[in-house]
Amino acid sequence: MTRGVEHPAELRAQAVAAVLAGQALADVARRFGIAKGTLGNWLAERNVGTVRTPDAHNEPDLGDLIYGLITDHIAAISAQLQAASRPEWLCQQSAAELGQLLGAERDTLLRLLAGLRRIDDADSRPALDAAGASENA
Repeated sequence: MTRGVEHPAELRAQAVAAVLAGQALADVARRFGIAKGTLGNWLAERNVGTVRTPDAHNEPDLGDLIYGLITDHIAAISAQLQAASRPEWLCQQSAAELGQLLGAERDTLLRLLAGLRRIDDADSRPALDAAGASENA
């Protein structure tokens, strides 16, 4: 199409859909007879990544997911501890049930604490020897 001419909405939709389906932007632009820049602008308008865009698949960061899981777990444990510390609830529990609860709470706390390490503590990190260095010692 010539410059400055409005492209039909159907053409735009088909071209964007083709890129979303995994076809290369250059191939789609050539097939539909539009400039690569124009197609790129259409994709940008819709906040659509292409195959070569790092966030094309909007995959979440694994570190963020793990951090979120840990914070949610800590919040849940905190809520459970607050509920279990109510005197009216404690009076209704048997000694065996309270023993199990305290054991589970202690184990959970110890596991969480065991996973914590100072980042700037260089002495706590394992040292990696050069290949074969420990065998020759």
